[in-house]
Amino acid sequence: MNTYRQLFAIPGVIRLILSAMPGRLAYAMIGLATFFFVEQSTNSVTLAGIATGAETIASSLTAGFRGHIIDKFGQTIPLSIFVPSWVTAVTVMSQQTHAATIVAASLFVGLASPPINLSTRPLWRYAVGAENLRTAYAIDTTMMNATTVVGPFIATAIAIGSGAMYALVFTAACMAIGGVAMITMPLSRTWKPEHVESATRTLFSHKPFQLLAIEGMIFGLGWGILEIAIPSFATITQNPQLSAPLLGTLAGTSIIGGILIGGRASSITPLRGFRIAQVAVTLCAAPLAFTSPGWSMGIVLALLGLSIGFAQVYHWEVLEAVRPEGTATSAAAWLWTMEGSMLAIGAALGAFLVEHVSAHIALFGVFVGMFSGTAFIWWYATPYLVKADRQLSEVEMVQALVDIEPTRQ
Repeated sequence: MNTYRQLFAIPGVIRLILSAMPGRLAYAMIGLATFFFVEQSTNSVTLAGIATGAETIASSLTAGFRGHIIDKFGQTIPLSIFVPSWVTAVTVMSQQTHAATIVAASLFVGLASPPINLSTRPLWRYAVGAENLRTAYAIDTTMMNATTVVGPFIATAIAIGSGAMYALVFTAACMAIGGVAMITMPLSRTWKPEHVESATRTLFSHKPFQLLAIEGMIFGLGWGILEIAIPSFATITQNPQLSAPLLGTLAGTSIIGGILIGGRASSITPLRGFRIAQVAVTLCAAPLAFTSPGWSMGIVLALLGLSIGFAQVYHWEVLEAVRPEGTATSAAAWLWTMEGSMLAIGAALGAFLVEHVSAHIALFGVFVGMFSGTAFIWWYATPYLVKADRQLSEVEMVQALVDIEPTRQ
């Protein structure tokens, strides 16, 4: 506790935590707020999935561009452009009534995504110094995860109680407040980017990274189906209020899993841990297709989230062990870009399957995705990832914790 007190006493730390929180809450709300708005406006779960997927894929594909302009111009100018653009796009979308204009607006929402997380993480190094960095990242990740759990509950409560249009307006207001707080924060305004040489070509010709990217894309497809199948299934069974508790259970237990593994002292190497965790994810996903929104799905999602939390930490530790030197940021950013793009495709596919085929088939697709990723790692990729079959240094473990936070936002 004394360590945390000392950290909070450092000038600018409390302001940094509070400034980032409203924007992160907005990101945690936008998915379900968009889903319910489109579903209520068009009475189509498929269109809701397409709109949600359009936001995600546009945000993911442009993550590298946002990171580049921050590295080139600092934080103040990019945030001053992206924040009002995003707030305007969400507000405009909340006033649309036709399917085509709603999807177009959701695409622009993704393109205009303010780089809140991309801006926050570098500020910790600037604010607390290297000696306090791991404690600072632990606090920052906890705050981000808290908004990930709370956001869907707020979005669902507003969408069902007052209407999804108001959920979008509230989401835009949160981003506006958070954006102003970040832009006016002295830490952000005085932060100067480091000069980093581009290593993209080296990264994409690197076999271990290629394999992790393929596995991440497979996982992203399955995860995208899951994230949209839950609210879609709940909605068509006339239980939309269950969407937030179910998604919150999945997110909450994944946080617990990540904390348990991230704070461990273990002799298990990243590669071995990743292989075991992948098997656990597959086994936990197997009964999902036999559940329905309620207790049965909640229990399975709790176990699945826990195992995914384990797998996430080991996944990023494997990346940290095998990536080319000089690609600490770009490796994570490009991996999130490709995984996020497939997540968007999975969201659209999942919504279509729920509405036009079967919700249980969509959930079975989640199992297929998890099984395919596990099989790929076990039966093909492992020989190329042997550099991860060792214990990581303290510096590498800190960087792996950094990588867990989504860098597309």
